Amino acid sequence: MLVVQVGIPLALYYGLRNTIGVVYALVISGIPPVLWVIVNFVRKHKIDALGCIISLSFILSGVISIVTGDARAALIRDSAVGAVIGGFFLVTLIPINTQWLVLRPLTYIIGEQMMGGMEYEWTDREGIPRQQSIVAWQFDHIRFFRWSMRLQTLAWGVFLVLELVACVLFVETTDLSTDDIVKYNNIINAVVISVMTTVSITASLYGRKLVMEFGKEWTKENDFTEKFERQRTEQEQEEGQQQYQDSNGYTTIHAENIV
Repeated sequence: MLVVQVGIPLALYYGLRNTIGVVYALVISGIPPVLWVIVNFVRKHKIDALGCIISLSFILSGVISIVTGDARAALIRDSAVGAVIGGFFLVTLIPINTQWLVLRPLTYIIGEQMMGGMEYEWTDREGIPRQQSIVAWQFDHIRFFRWSMRLQTLAWGVFLVLELVACVLFVETTDLSTDDIVKYNNIINAVVISVMTTVSITASLYGRKLVMEFGKEWTKENDFTEKFERQRTEQEQEEGQQQYQDSNGYTTIHAENIV
């Protein structure tokens, strides 16, 4: 649930950082996602990957924030926090599929959380009802969607790490003032976010078209809901006719006996 995993941690961080300091604010902000991971594990016996990532991001950011120095060093610290998050983007590209943890690209995980509750339902060849989240179904069956999630996750991870590299180069190899470094960092962030947002929207629009086309073909070949509903309706009609005939037969025999 994004409110617990993202909304509350951000609210705690921005609400507490000026009161108790950045370090403690970051550590406390990581507590709600940790509790959510524990509750989710108890209920579903699975580890919530997104909750773990967000928790560790806040906690590691708090550790990084312990580093002190002048304003230029503080800039590197702030970029290091983004690099930590970028590192988690890259880690989620490792294909892990166990009983306790299923790890998929972070953009996929975020998408599934945002579309939580939206299920695709069908009936297989054996007549067994099946259901799966729409995002999971797309990831399992549509190659373009899988590669889109992986490439977007890779891009976000690389860009966030490169932001730290750029900041270090600005601080250590140039005579730029702190204000200039902040300005250039903001320009880089704005360009990266704009490019990635455009790419995400474009991929989503193109992917939606593919999903519609592929979904129709896949449904024809794998969804037997109409077939089994038709069989069930025919069976109910036959049973109803049989009951009607039995009832009429019983009435006739009973009348003859009376006569």
